[in-house]
Amino acid sequence: MVDEKVLLAQRFINSYSVAGIPKVEENGKTGWPVMYALTRILQYELGITTLSDSFGPTTLSTLQQRFPVIDGRNTFAAINRVIGYGLYCKGYPGGELKGVYDSEVSASVTRLKQDMGVAGVYPGDGVTPKVFKGLLNMDPYVVVGSGSTEIRAVQQWLNQNFVARRDFFVIPCDGYFSRDVQKALLLAIQFEIGMSDDVANGRLGPGTKAGLRANPLAVGSSGRWVQLFTAAMIFNQRPAVAFSPSFTSALSAQVRDFQRFVALPETGQGDYQTWASLLVSYGDETRKGTACDTVTEVTSGRAQTLWNAGYRVVGRYLCNVSGSPLDKMIKPYELDNIVAAGLRVFPIYQTYGGEAAYFRREQGAADAFAAISWARHHGFKAGTRIYFAVDFDALDYQVTDNVIPHFQGIKDILDEHGPEYSLGI
Repeated sequence: MVDEKVLLAQRFINSYSVAGIPKVEENGKTGWPVMYALTRILQYELGITTLSDSFGPTTLSTLQQRFPVIDGRNTFAAINRVIGYGLYCKGYPGGELKGVYDSEVSASVTRLKQDMGVAGVYPGDGVTPKVFKGLLNMDPYVVVGSGSTEIRAVQQWLNQNFVARRDFFVIPCDGYFSRDVQKALLLAIQFEIGMSDDVANGRLGPGTKAGLRANPLAVGSSGRWVQLFTAAMIFNQRPAVAFSPSFTSALSAQVRDFQRFVALPETGQGDYQTWASLLVSYGDETRKGTACDTVTEVTSGRAQTLWNAGYRVVGRYLCNVSGSPLDKMIKPYELDNIVAAGLRVFPIYQTYGGEAAYFRREQGAADAFAAISWARHHGFKAGTRIYFAVDFDALDYQVTDNVIPHFQGIKDILDEHGPEYSLGI
């Protein structure tokens, strides 16, 4: 569907005959090419000579120096037009687009900042540099589709409380947990630990781990640490968790449920291992486990070593990869060695899985046929669950467009073979 205002934005972009400002398709549809081009026009009008899709430090600092707040007093028509077109592309009214910061633009910017959660930090109807950066991207600031209002409330709270920090930028407020939101939560935790802007990086490193260990939570705890903890619980879709500064007995019970789900000691407390499992997929990498997988043969001696180390389940690969020098396939009599040591085994089928392009429904079906054949070859009994791997950090759209159809293809073939083998990921 053609949006006439977006079409006008595209024509505005194409009116520039400037090296570094590419032409865009005039289709009336908002997208990254439009936002990138508006960013480049802003840079050009600010006098920046090297134009880029990135609304980065140079753009931010130049704006801060020349236009720390853009409002109705601004007479720079081209920049007012960029704001107006940006608003229309975001779904807000952008005024008459005559280069004037009119009353409609004023009202929309006020609403935009409320939706972002930063109206208290940046009062009034003016556009500040970080708000401008948030305007010229594809992040929504209202709940989209099946997004969660609880997640959106946390997103707005994060923006409100931390946007003033140097490297914290406005995050989406769409009700979805994403990579940018995850980084924002870790940055907030690092700020609460007391890290400077030069140290905080949004990653769970040694300093952040030490800070989490130094701030355990239990019933009766209160304050921002509890808010950050309940935010992490909400982002992990734990049911009925309230975003709150108080660690209540009800929250403790919900924590026990989560700890049971990730096989942690059920303390009901916000201890380090629970924090780690909430913040990163692998949790506390130093925790003791009872299951492992390996590309090397499990000999009798190795099986006994695994047992003595507390392992009870081992994963092994059904086949090698054609053309690869890595020999990871289950060897003759290896399963006998594993079982003789008291261990259980789960089979893994993986030839490749390191990028989104591999994953598609047809490939999933082919993998399922191959896995069934190899599982039979090694003698795995009916009822065995075969695990298939996703070996890259998939973004949400890649999960939707590639990974899910791939696994649907696997499941369809396994279902056609009745109860013989089931599907694991």
